[in-house]
Formats: sequence, structure tokens, C-alpha cells
Amino acid sequence: MAESRDSYLRRAHGMSTEEYETKLICQGGVCEVCGRTNPAKNGEEPERLGVDHSHYSGMNRGLLCHRCNKILGFLQDSQELLQRLLEYLRRYDGSQIPGVEGSEIRTALQLIRTAESLDALPADSVH
Repeated sequence: MAESRDSYLRRAHGMSTEEYETKLICQGGVCEVCGRTNPAKNGEEPERLGVDHSHYSGMNRGLLCHRCNKILGFLQDSQELLQRLLEYLRRYDGSQIPGVEGSEIRTALQLIRTAESLDALPADSVH
């Protein structure tokens, strides 16, 4: 016999279905990190968001989509590794977090790349 959703939530995360649904409503029905739901497959309803928890304390955190939950898993909850990844992206493409000083760097780089690609076109193809 298959385990009920409530039994699973209580056993695996120490929370009831009502607690899950309340958290889901508080998050607006979307992943706490990216603001999306899990993608729907074959025209079916998207899978429910997963309960994320700290591997250090065991405490539940937020409800996450599969992608964000996997990313945290691959990072092993390492803030240091996450910071290094951010620095890596910034070093190679100038990306910044919107609203943070310096975020105009990404826009400037995109303009430069567009101009460079136009310069690379044969003169008779540019109108």
C-alpha cells in the first residue's frame, strides 16, 4: 500500500499537509528561490515543490523546485562554493545581481558584443 502524502511529510519532514499548504501559500505557490513551479510533463500538473532542509541542522527551510533543490544539493549547502561560482560568472561575463551596484556591467558587455558581431559582418550585409 502506498504511503499517503501526509504520512510522508510527517515521516520525512516532521510537518503536516496543512503546514506544507500554509508554507506554499506564503510562498505564493512557487519556489522560494527562483519563483517558478516545477515544469509540467506530458500535459500533467507540475509536481509539488520539495521541502528543503538543512543537512547540518535538519531544520526545514523553504519549498523549492527540483532545479533549485538539486543545485543546493550539488553545492552541499556550501555558501563558500556558491560565492566562488558567483565570482566565476562575474569574471567571465560581467554578470551582476540586478539592483546591486555594478549591474550595468552586464548590459554594457552585451552592447559591446552586439557591436562586435555587427562589425564582423560583411559590409554589404549591414543595412
